[in-house]
Formats: sequence, C-alpha cells, structure tokens
Amino acid sequence: MADFEEASQRFQGWLSRSGADISNKIELRDLRAVNAGRGVVAAQDVDEDEILFRIPRSSVLCVENSILSKEIPKATFDTLGPWLSLILVMLYEYENKSASNWAPYFNVLPMEFNTLMFWDANELEELQASAVRTKIGKESADENFKKELVPVIKEFAEVFFSGDGHARARAEEMSSPENLLLMHKMGSLIMAYAFDVEPGNVHKDVDEDGYASEDEDDALPKGMVPMADMLNADADRNNARLFYEEDSLTMKALKPIKAGEEIFNDYGPLPRSDLLRRYGYITDNYAQYDVAEIPTEEIVAHVSSLSHSSTLAERMDYLDEHDVVDTGYDITNSDPFNIQESIPPELIVLVQFLLLPDDGAKRLMGKGKLPKPGNIAREVVDCLLKIVKARLEQYKTFLEDDIAATDDFPTTQKELRYAMAKHVRIGEKRILTSAGAALARMAQELGGTNSIEKRLNGDAGGPSRKKQKTR
Repeated sequence: MADFEEASQRFQGWLSRSGADISNKIELRDLRAVNAGRGVVAAQDVDEDEILFRIPRSSVLCVENSILSKEIPKATFDTLGPWLSLILVMLYEYENKSASNWAPYFNVLPMEFNTLMFWDANELEELQASAVRTKIGKESADENFKKELVPVIKEFAEVFFSGDGHARARAEEMSSPENLLLMHKMGSLIMAYAFDVEPGNVHKDVDEDGYASEDEDDALPKGMVPMADMLNADADRNNARLFYEEDSLTMKALKPIKAGEEIFNDYGPLPRSDLLRRYGYITDNYAQYDVAEIPTEEIVAHVSSLSHSSTLAERMDYLDEHDVVDTGYDITNSDPFNIQESIPPELIVLVQFLLLPDDGAKRLMGKGKLPKPGNIAREVVDCLLKIVKARLEQYKTFLEDDIAATDDFPTTQKELRYAMAKHVRIGEKRILTSAGAALARMAQELGGTNSIEKRLNGDAGGPSRKKQKTR
C-alpha cells in the first residue's frame, strides 16, 4: 500500500513540476478494492464545464517530445507509423528508467494486463466462437516487432542504449521472447491508455456522438496523456472529456459532479469483446453495445451451398466495388429485437444479390444497381436464418447453461478471465438467439410466395452505392 501511494504522490509532484494545472476539487484515489486500480474522484462539488486539469503538451509522452526524435531521422518514424513509433519511444524511455523525464509516470502505469494478448490458450478457448479471437493479432505483432522495430534499434543501438558499452549486444537481444513481451506491454499500454493527439487547431469530422472515423484517428499521432489516463471509463456515467487546445490538453466536466463521485471518461460504443481485447476488463454498462460478428467467408459458404451460380466471384467483386463487402458483419442489440435495426443492410444486400438467378444479377449489374435491403425475399430470410443458427452452433455451450452458471466471485486471475469470457459469449449468444427468433417469425409471416424473382420484378434495385477505390 505504501509503495502504491508513494508512486501516486511522486507522479502528482512530477505533474506539478511539469506545469500541469490540477484542480483542488479532484483527487487521485486508490480504487483497487473495487478492481479499478487508480481513479480520479471529486473531492468537492464540480460544476458543468469546469476544468478538472490541464496538461501541457510538453508533458505528453509522444514521439515529438522524446529526445529520441532528435537522434533518429524523421523518415524512420514516418516509415514506422504512429503505433510502432510510440512503442519505440516508450521502450527507449522505459529502458532509461530514472533518467527518463517520464519515470514517475511509468511508475503508476500497469505492467501486468488482462487484455487478450496475454491470455493462454485455455483462457482464450473460453471465448469459444467469438470473432474477437481473430482480432488479437499477437503473431502478426511479433512479426512487425521483428521486421520493423528491432532493425531500427539495431541500427541506432548506441543512441537507444546511450552510454552502455554493451549497446550493440543489447540491441541484438531485442528479438528475445522477453523483449518481445516488453514490446507487447508497451503496445498494450498504448491500446489501453493512449489518445489520438490532435493539433490545437485541427478540425475532425465527427458523428452525432462526437467520435471521429477510425481512418481519421489512425492517421493522428498517438500520445500518452498523464492524468487523463487515470480516469476509468463508463458508458453510462461518463462525465468528463478531453479537449485539445493549442498548448495543452484539458479535461473538463461534462455535467455537475458531486463530491465523492468518481470521474469517468468514455471509450465510445465498444462491445464488451473489444473492451476486453483493448482494456482487459468488461462491465455490464457496455452490454448495450455487444455485437455478434459473422465472418463473410461463412456467409458466402452458406450461400454457395444454396446457389448453383458460376458467377459468385464476379458478384462479390461487384459488391466490393459498391462498398458492400466487409470481412464480417455485426448483428447488434435491439430491444425488442428488430431485424431492420440489428442486421446490417449490407449483409441483407449481400445475401439477396448472391442468391439471385444469373439473369437477375446481370440485369442489376448492367444498371449499376443493388437490391434494396428493406425488400427481403423469403429465400433471403431462410438463408439468413441458417447462417445465424450455424453461427450459434459454433459455441460449445448453451446460452441457458452459461446464464445458469455463477461466477462465484473469482479470486484468481484465471477465474476472472474465465468469468469475463463467459459474459462476452453470453452477450453474443443472446443476440444470435434473438436474431434467429426474429428471422423465424419473419419467414412464417412471409409464407412461401415471396420469391426473390417476384421481389426483383416488383421493385428493381436501389441506386448504386459505388465508391471510389483508393487502394
């Protein structure tokens, strides 16, 4: 406890010396008793729009602020890209230990994680058929570290391990399992805590909830923002947001906060599977964002078994040109379950178009059109129902059994991971079960007279959604 509190105090002292302005109305608290690590709590009542803290841009741990950026050519960082560049800088600062300007900051950051990157095979198996297992990317990350990061460290060994007579030998060891694990830990810190650090005068197109597109965020430099990452996140109780100013980053209250209340950031509408993958925990508050993803290859395989067309590959190319094809499709929550709300229109269009007879598909392609997602034929409903049922059958346990099994207050790391995996798969199975029931009802309502041919003849496809390809 003493070491934990001492690290917190040193961190706050470092922030003050760095020019940070921290409101006396907030406190950094030890929340380990509720499995939340450190957190920020209001010590006094806070008004809406009140500044909670302001961090100078010079205190952000990023490429631009590290000495390493002055020692290694900019072209090298440009080649690495935002993620690997920040991992490289964090490795450098971490290896410098107390000599690093950010040493007090590193001392309050975790070095043990429950993110999926660090789960063993048995723990991952508890996720069963969840598509999140395909998104962990540990093997590809290892390859990137070996092919991209390690060569840079070797090339600039004397810089990276400045003052060490064994610099070159240490650089040669960077491909070892221990050092690759350290790179994964730096990457996990970035995934869990880093912000997309906008210039002070940037303008980003955001949606109605205030979130920018992934493409826009991916292009921004990444940075670790001290104190901002001490806030825990909550989808329902989000009461603060980080604002980007010319010389600083400022956390403001979004609503009045009472003394004693915790101050929460928000990760955006993430399903619990991604919350677990990126941050290493789950919470019921994010259950509303759960999805059940169905890989495109599974969908095409089901359609192929029902269709004898020789033009499926050509049709997939056409659909891809019209921005319909993705690696997978998310079926989302709705209560009560609504097909039009929860099943993406692109999935409906994909199945409709692939099930069309060859002459019908050729007519639409000749007009540059697509089927309308709101005009679903009986064959399409039946196919979607088979796809959903097949996806549900890939999970090794029944939904009812998972719900009936209690968590028994997990006390070990493995028990905790098993419990979190169970809740992730429960959320996904609930969605698939609801989708199956809704599709079965629709099939019964449509009867046997609602064919694709009649739908196509009665209502030609909607206008083209063709996009300009940039790759």
